[in-house]
Amino acid sequence: MCSDYFDLLVFHETEVEAMLRKLNLLEQVNKGEVRCVVCGKTITQENFGGVFKKQDRIFVVCDDLKCLGIARAHVEEH
Repeated sequence: MCSDYFDLLVFHETEVEAMLRKLNLLEQVNKGEVRCVVCGKTITQENFGGVFKKQDRIFVVCDDLKCLGIARAHVEEH
C-alpha cells in the first residue's frame, strides 16, 4: 500500500465559493490565476470540478468529465 493517501473532492455549486475561501483559493480563482491540472483551462466558480492534494500541494480540476475521470484515475492509482 502506498504511504500517501489521496482523495478527490467534488462540491455542489452552492458550496464552491465557501470551499475555495477555506482553501485560500477564492481570490486566485476570481482573478483567473488557477488552471485545471489536467487540461490547463482557467478555473472559474462556474467550471470548478474538484480538488485533490498531493505532497502538501492542492490541485484543481475543471468540471469536464474527461478531466474529472483522469483526476479520479490518478487519485485511485496512488
